[in-house]
Amino acid sequence: MKTQRPKTDEYVLITGATSGIGLAIAREYASRKRRLILVGHNAGRLRKTARELDGTVTVCITMDLSRPESAEKLFKTCKQGKLKVETLVNNAGIGLAASRQIDHSLKESRSLFQLNCTTPMELATLFGKEMQRNGHGRILNIASTAAFQPLPYNALYASGKAFLLSLSEAMQAELKGSGVNITAVCPGITDTAFFKYGKPDIPGWLYRMLTPQEVARKAIRALEKKKTSTIPSFQHWLIAQLPRFLPRRWTLGLMRVIEKRRNRLNKGKNT
Repeated sequence: MKTQRPKTDEYVLITGATSGIGLAIAREYASRKRRLILVGHNAGRLRKTARELDGTVTVCITMDLSRPESAEKLFKTCKQGKLKVETLVNNAGIGLAASRQIDHSLKESRSLFQLNCTTPMELATLFGKEMQRNGHGRILNIASTAAFQPLPYNALYASGKAFLLSLSEAMQAELKGSGVNITAVCPGITDTAFFKYGKPDIPGWLYRMLTPQEVARKAIRALEKKKTSTIPSFQHWLIAQLPRFLPRRWTLGLMRVIEKRRNRLNKGKNT
């Protein structure tokens, strides 16, 4: 079966589109002359991004996706504006300072889980159903190599990414033959604001930091090739395989040492 090319009146919707991987994906699609719907919580940054992408048909929607029912609100906004979404990019997400889960408040934990897990699930469900009715569509979920093992001192973030990866794989299998494909991209350490709390203390020769542009290009390529999931670096792929070959308690102990050291270094920088 031939892949249907997106129509000129169809849109790419990108959440968290004003920085990091989301912005890089927006630039990549803009270079392909795709119509864009950019979603973020900061109206000023959305307008700035739209100006940068001058020449591309761009719709900006200001919305806080960490709030309950935000996915339904966004879906209704697109329907009311007759904005046909052919590609959904679930990129918006946050991390917390490296610390024990019990040291985070329930409020910030709920906010992270809503933004990283619940909202992407709801958007994939709502837009996925619409795409199936149309006979074609694409969903790109930005997960992480953190999805492949428990991560002490970042417990909720890693478990959330594991949820997103599993959800993507299952939905891709469910929608096989429908014309809708779902891809989860699992980048390792990437040069974005996510690591404002400090990055793991791993030697560069062992674990190279990716650029958002690298991740964006490889993520879109994987989506177009209908891959279920991808890790956009062979080096990062190798590291992600460790839990397959090491006893789980060894992997857990190694991650605990790395993240605990990141937590200690970060506290030292902020004192």
